[in-house]
Amino acid sequence: MLRQKMAAGGRLRLPRLLWTALAAAALALPGCGRGGEPAASVPSGEAGPYYSFEDASGATVTLPEKPKTVAVLFSSFADVWKTAGGDIAITVGESVERGFAGGSAVLVDSGNGQTINSELLIASQPDFVIATADLAEQVNAVSLLREAGIPAALFHVETVDEYLAMLKVCTDITGNGEAYETYGAAVKQEIDGLLASLPAPETRPKILFVRAGTKYSATKAKTAENNFVCVMLKELGTDNIAEKAPLLLDGLSFEEVLTNQPDYVFISTMGNEEAARAYMDSVLAEETWQSLDAVREGRVAYLPKDLFQYKPNARWAEAYRYLADLLYPGEG
Repeated sequence: MLRQKMAAGGRLRLPRLLWTALAAAALALPGCGRGGEPAASVPSGEAGPYYSFEDASGATVTLPEKPKTVAVLFSSFADVWKTAGGDIAITVGESVERGFAGGSAVLVDSGNGQTINSELLIASQPDFVIATADLAEQVNAVSLLREAGIPAALFHVETVDEYLAMLKVCTDITGNGEAYETYGAAVKQEIDGLLASLPAPETRPKILFVRAGTKYSATKAKTAENNFVCVMLKELGTDNIAEKAPLLLDGLSFEEVLTNQPDYVFISTMGNEEAARAYMDSVLAEETWQSLDAVREGRVAYLPKDLFQYKPNARWAEAYRYLADLLYPGEG
């Protein structure tokens, strides 16, 4: 094995071109006004909202005042809001488990945000709600919140640029521009430097990226169209065999893997990490899989959950470096 350092549910996928445009727009948002407060786009001399921006759904989200009771329905986004200097009053169980919210936070879901108690959420009277556009349950909750007159935003983050766009919005709202420079701009600069330092390979390494559950139906290959790790791998100069073998997106067809012969196999575990890893170990131990060069020669890596299942956010540069070290040891 290579050296190691170390969500299911209905999903709503937004077109990548749409969110890329939104990311660029967010990065161009107005800077801070007097006293570090975000500047609002309002007519001169007229009172206006505290802050306004366009979210991943294309909706305009307007905050009349600086929010004091914030709900974050997705743990990776709770990480971003906390990084921006914000406090979390209402959230989901996973945000508390990961240390982004305190034990006194109101929980509108005991897990990772796939089932939102919208009645409790509205009754808790948040003045700003952050949700993910990738879970249908959260999209529905945001629709109800807007009907109730509560400002709510949907974000979609699968690339570092989309993370930067979200962080810019959050730091504008909190008035913490320094956090954006430290955990956004500096991270992007480090990534750009890493990518520029890597040699151009004579042939692009072929990879298979697997999100592993505890059974066949929960274990599937992913591509850059639906997974942020695959985006990084693509930028690092690899070719993902699942892009030419779409059957792998529905399950690990060994025949498809054998035909395309990946140079590397990267695995990210979902749910119960120990059980998912045990399942994949059993798959890789099968005689058929042992016939693959990548498996037989130890070019298989389980990727750490905190960087490659959850969004790495402020650690995005670290995630790029981790993958680069596996693909190009001693380079960069």
